[in-house]
Amino acid sequence: MLDFRLVCDLPPKENNPRNSEGVFLRAPNGDILFAYSQYIGTSGDDHAACNIVMIRSDDEGEHWTEIPETIANASFFGTQNVMSVSSMIQKDGALAFYFLIKESDGTSRLGRTVSYDGGQTFKPERIVWNVPPAYYVINNDRIQRFSDGRLIAPAAYYPSFTHGLYQPAVTVLLISEDDGASFRLHPNARLSHNDKINRNYGLQEPGIIELSQGISWLWMRTGASYQYESRSFDDLMSFTPPEASIFTSPDSPMQVKRYDERTLYAVYNPIPNYNGRKKTGWGWGRTPLAIRKSIDNGKTFGDLSIIEDGERGFCYPALFFTNDGSLLCAYCRGGKEDGACLFRLGIAKIALDSIP
Repeated sequence: MLDFRLVCDLPPKENNPRNSEGVFLRAPNGDILFAYSQYIGTSGDDHAACNIVMIRSDDEGEHWTEIPETIANASFFGTQNVMSVSSMIQKDGALAFYFLIKESDGTSRLGRTVSYDGGQTFKPERIVWNVPPAYYVINNDRIQRFSDGRLIAPAAYYPSFTHGLYQPAVTVLLISEDDGASFRLHPNARLSHNDKINRNYGLQEPGIIELSQGISWLWMRTGASYQYESRSFDDLMSFTPPEASIFTSPDSPMQVKRYDERTLYAVYNPIPNYNGRKKTGWGWGRTPLAIRKSIDNGKTFGDLSIIEDGERGFCYPALFFTNDGSLLCAYCRGGKEDGACLFRLGIAKIALDSIP
């Protein structure tokens, strides 16, 4: 049984119809920073007005500041929407949050906001984008630093500028070799899967983790009742054909985070239409939310433990390990009263020794 507590709940409210898709980062003074997508106005649609805001905890996630700080305003970039935030400690020690900029022409690209004073203030900036213009989806808590120093951003690529609607997605990798100042499209990473079941989905919302130097694991949301996976054994030069993994799943993303050299944690929705439940208009079948642990660097995963269950939808998890032996898991957890599963955001604190 998981030792689980909900330590933060961010429901929608007037002029703030949606809070979703966040990420954690440790500040030099020990504070835990949590940045997320805060929608403003009246609409919580994916492409509605949205900024990146941040709250703080000075007690390992037990309590959080109540008034969020805006750290990246969409208007700075000449658009109305920035969302889907990842975090990074830069090589010079600066703190950075990376996010999608949804441009007015229907394309998207990465931007970031950087702090040189330990997280007290942030300065937004555009990233040099040496990437063909298109609509790219990069989830929250996705950008990774590999052992060679490169930043890797796994993305779902949609070739036309229609925000990805009704197009099968292609998984690609975006690479930065200058600590995030610029990104380019990896020439060898282009994974697709368009069988009859998965025709309208393709390979969406990918994640990536480096298992060891030169060996990487990609996983991708599909419409085929599984997370699909692919591996590279030659430093991202080539990839195995995408195929169904052991992780059954609705069309909802999975997150995997490394704890130490051998231990990984995976958080996802394990069974489409769990226990025979039908999908609801607000939950989309994304229930329950579960966690599994690997103690052999991803070769096998242990028993499934339920984080949260019920008539809600749970999705877009972000994971962070605290200094008191716990895991912080942030995720969307909206219910009927919120209008959709994406509109309410929560942070759970789970004791690591309670995860089998």
